[in-house]
Amino acid sequence: MQRYTGRCLCGMSHFSVNIDNLDVYACHCTLCQKWSGGIAMYLETNAVPDLEKASIAPSYFTSSARGKRWFCPGCGCPLWFELTSSGRYFVPWTLLELEENDRCRLVLAAEIYTETQPAFWRLTGQYARFSGTEIEALDNHCLLAHEN
Repeated sequence: MQRYTGRCLCGMSHFSVNIDNLDVYACHCTLCQKWSGGIAMYLETNAVPDLEKASIAPSYFTSSARGKRWFCPGCGCPLWFELTSSGRYFVPWTLLELEENDRCRLVLAAEIYTETQPAFWRLTGQYARFSGTEIEALDNHCLLAHEN
């Protein structure tokens, strides 16, 4: 497990997270598309992100029955997604202050909600692909990185 710090675009929201592995999950759901402006790519944290001292408290909205989306009230930058049914948290990897050796270890582990993936957007490589129905069935039972 490693501890990483992250921040929003304006720098008002600083946080830190513990992450076990650098497996990236690419989400194609329509809510993530709207939230990120395209494809959203997350790392799973071990627990709720910790706010740093002197950081502005993030705001959130309940975007669906499945989760809350946390964001900086200063610049509106997406900070993390909370899967409320299981208490799992996912942070955009691009917000984290990663060393070059950590950036080299990032691995695309899975694409999810593939049924709403735009036809013009294709990622390459060998990784899992899950529809919305498939991934929602896994939400409460496992970490994706540990699936066979």
